[in-house]
Amino acid sequence: METNDNRSQHIAAIDELIRQLIWQSHKQLLQTLSRPDIGLTLPQMVTLFAIRSAGTCRMSELAEITQQSAGTLTGIVDRLIDDHLVGRVRDLDDRRVVQVTLTPQGEAQLARVEQARREDMERMLRSFSDEQVVALERLLCQLLGGINELLNGNGAAGANGVVRTNGLSAAGHAAHHKQKADAYPPLQRA
Repeated sequence: METNDNRSQHIAAIDELIRQLIWQSHKQLLQTLSRPDIGLTLPQMVTLFAIRSAGTCRMSELAEITQQSAGTLTGIVDRLIDDHLVGRVRDLDDRRVVQVTLTPQGEAQLARVEQARREDMERMLRSFSDEQVVALERLLCQLLGGINELLNGNGAAGANGVVRTNGLSAAGHAAHHKQKADAYPPLQRA
């Protein structure tokens, strides 16, 4: 068993690697989004995925999901509407309320983003064996569980040290994650 000092050194190294991964992944994502067949900004992509996750939603709900100010979000949504990726619809219960929803073109654009990301990920992981890919997925799910626990307190490490999020083990979380097409939690409406 490793000493606490050795563990601390490994944790510091992991922290630095994660910082580098975030930075390089961000740059790579921006490069993918700027491709002529995609042509989105990062805030536009985040907004499109959030709208897809929410279905149809009010701008105030969208601002909460994306953590963007209403003014910033209005400009982003207006551009997405101009590009025919998002549409405005009237609320069925209150005709005074206007909501936003993805258009078929918006769905197709997200499919292009997802396909490009899968292709990029295939290239990034081509030197990994199948076993290494499975192990990396398991470890990343476990790390994500720890992050979720830290953020919202819903997770708890069991007696065997397996991180559980919303009642799922890391392996269960991986299976659950595969079912989701996007990275945003479902919209919680009151």
